[in-house]
Amino acid sequence: MLRLALTPRWLVIGLFLVALMVGATLLGRWQWDRTQTILVAERAAAAQPIAVGEALGDPVTQPLPAESIGRPVFADGQYEVDRQAVVVSRSLDGEPGSWIVTGLRISDGTLVPVLRGWVESGDSAAAAVPSGEVRVEGILQPEEIFYAGAPATAEAISAIARDSLERAWGEQVPPAFVVLTSQQPSPAPAPMPVPPTVQTADVPFPLQNFFYAFQWWIFAAFGAFLYVRWLRIEAGRSGSVD
Repeated sequence: MLRLALTPRWLVIGLFLVALMVGATLLGRWQWDRTQTILVAERAAAAQPIAVGEALGDPVTQPLPAESIGRPVFADGQYEVDRQAVVVSRSLDGEPGSWIVTGLRISDGTLVPVLRGWVESGDSAAAAVPSGEVRVEGILQPEEIFYAGAPATAEAISAIARDSLERAWGEQVPPAFVVLTSQQPSPAPAPMPVPPTVQTADVPFPLQNFFYAFQWWIFAAFGAFLYVRWLRIEAGRSGSVD
């Protein structure tokens, strides 16, 4: 086989196949790098805040779209003093306390529940509703359905569920809420930030480019296999003739 491979004809064939294999390997690497580039770009895009109305979908009474769960959002509007509730029995770093949820009226009239943070007690000064126009940014979360049927008053609820908030506030709200991460202007004092339960979901892996990369690498490996197989067959024929 070695003597046959060193003949002029097989040297040309070998060089040609090596060139094809190198080209296929480089194309596979390019597709792999493109896969990573697409993944990074899509993750960066998913991490950018979008308007809360866009994330909630239309109409807002429908279940929160799966792609909006854990999505960073922003909203401009005014908090409504009579649309605030205390979510009881919520701890932070092992300390007992409550969550403060306030309705934010945005430009299209939607009342968006905003989890402003944690306080030791509902009558804390930090729970006071900020006045005036504000811009909030946060993470969109689906409603908490595990206590959806629990009793609710105008001041205290057991879960941030649409049914509970609507009974407490007497008005329709979306089946979701915003976990506040920043607010402008920033109030002082303010509730302690609450970590969101669900962060941004990962973007779909670009399988098409991923498989393209492996197709090129498989093609390169097949070229090497084909060369050796062909050479072995020809060497066997030459040996039988001799």
